[in-house]
Amino acid sequence: MITRIYTFPHTPINDAWNFDGRINGSPSVSYKDRIIEGKIPTGFGPNKQTTLFCDFYKNIAIDIVTETVFEYPYAVISEKTIRPIVHKKMFLLVAPPGTLAMLHSFGFKTFGDFINEDYDDIQDPCTRIEFIVNELDRISKISIDEIQQIIIKYKSTLQHNYNHYTWLCNNEIDQIVSELCST
Repeated sequence: MITRIYTFPHTPINDAWNFDGRINGSPSVSYKDRIIEGKIPTGFGPNKQTTLFCDFYKNIAIDIVTETVFEYPYAVISEKTIRPIVHKKMFLLVAPPGTLAMLHSFGFKTFGDFINEDYDDIQDPCTRIEFIVNELDRISKISIDEIQQIIIKYKSTLQHNYNHYTWLCNNEIDQIVSELCST
């Protein structure tokens, strides 16, 4: 669990991200966050092999993505939805209705043969979350060996999503500029 620690009085040097459950906001502890200190790790970014939390993500089979909003009447895609795509992981979205459909419209593939994605069509948030919880309960009863086989089955889909995301990152801006210049 990741916990944000705020000290009082608040100073940037005293606050820290706590990844192991220990709470320590003491000013005597040196600040360790390389990114916030301005020491960006080499090899970080969409075209690099190293991403934040990749060690943590190695132990994830299916990412349960809780999007920024849930009860919106329209689809939302944020960095939270992109996270499993960049890490080549399967995902289930706890998000507004139509979010999976929006991903499909952008050219991404999902896991409809394994995860029942009917929740994406449910407008009522209470019914949608109940459906999602039931689907998570079903998935949680599947053995680790079976999950590993399913991930292998979806390897090409996971690679497609990663490649498509990388392509969009590299080409989307060029397409927008071209369209703006042609008008």
